[in-house]
Amino acid sequence: MAQQNQQQQQQDFSSSFTTLPSLHLDYIHDISFDHYGRRLATCSGDRTIRVWDLDCSTGQWVSDNKGMEWQAHKGTVNKLSWAHPEFGQLLASAGSDHAVIIWEEREQQQQDSGASSAQQQATTHWASKAQLNDARKSVTCVSFAPRHLGLKIAAGSADGVVRIYEAIDVMNLNHWPLNGTIDAETTDQSAEESAVQQLLGVTCLAWGTGRLLEPPTLAIGTSNGSVGVYRYSDTARQWQILLKLPGQGGVLDVAWAPNVGRSFHWIATAGKDRVLRVHTLKRCNRGGTKSNSNDIAEVPYELESSQVLQSGTSEVWRCAWNVTGTVLASSGDGGIVRMWKTDFHNQWKCVAEVCCNIASGRSSDEQVANTASASTPIVEQLMEVG
Repeated sequence: MAQQNQQQQQQDFSSSFTTLPSLHLDYIHDISFDHYGRRLATCSGDRTIRVWDLDCSTGQWVSDNKGMEWQAHKGTVNKLSWAHPEFGQLLASAGSDHAVIIWEEREQQQQDSGASSAQQQATTHWASKAQLNDARKSVTCVSFAPRHLGLKIAAGSADGVVRIYEAIDVMNLNHWPLNGTIDAETTDQSAEESAVQQLLGVTCLAWGTGRLLEPPTLAIGTSNGSVGVYRYSDTARQWQILLKLPGQGGVLDVAWAPNVGRSFHWIATAGKDRVLRVHTLKRCNRGGTKSNSNDIAEVPYELESSQVLQSGTSEVWRCAWNVTGTVLASSGDGGIVRMWKTDFHNQWKCVAEVCCNIASGRSSDEQVANTASASTPIVEQLMEVG
């Protein structure tokens, strides 16, 4: 009976997603949905970005406007992030050319000599507003901050540093001064780990989803397996380490669950050690006991528990939460997307699996290549459907 229920869930999920043609000339490195889930952007090793729009009449994703694809960087485009629509249609990209670029969508009139001005169709294109070149190595991850923190962006680099920028004047998107830095490199590591850290540095980051009164908080994962939670201190005017989460062999992704009325936080981490974990953080007072104090800015967090959800089957590449922070999705090199929820005993259980349907008749090498490029989009799209 349980197996039949799981198969039925798989069929339900299978009917809820579609396969998109890549339209890129290389592997897709990232896909990002906008705030409303009606637009998505993809980036690739071919140095381009492509934006897709959802056609509500047909339910299909389309990208047929020439202005929806452009060469964004001089090298591989590693990561994308949408800003909150309150600030306009803004997209940030991180590239292997050591740059973070802020893009803004603009309208332009399509030139047609045979049509009157009223008949000319308005098209859009993406214009570069700012290029941030402070990183000394490849920029591996980038993320806009939650709306209540203002127009800020965090970018992690292979040099082991996370840089936070802020547009002081949201009407002047050409000016993004450096607001702070976080040196994510650890000192208690071996020479071999230090060499790996210098090679890959920061691999992923996620903004905290706490209450409005909480200071800006970031969870940062590195190539040496460390995961740190950092918080900005108004007193010291700098970012400080809040706590360290249990490490794992090379962190590939970190996701902070949206907090909808919970008194605690969930942070999911995925690593090269083939382990998917969910860490539970609770507030505590200075004495180390749990606290319900309303002075949130002065209350630190403590790690209450870390639960292993998946171990040993395959590398877990990506993880993502649904909008309420109650369902976690994960994907990896096994070509399977798994959905996780807690039971009545607060234990995480796999409630559904979705297999990537790769067309038969292809070689095993081609199947691996398609799985590598398809796993990330499927995770993101399923979370929007869910």
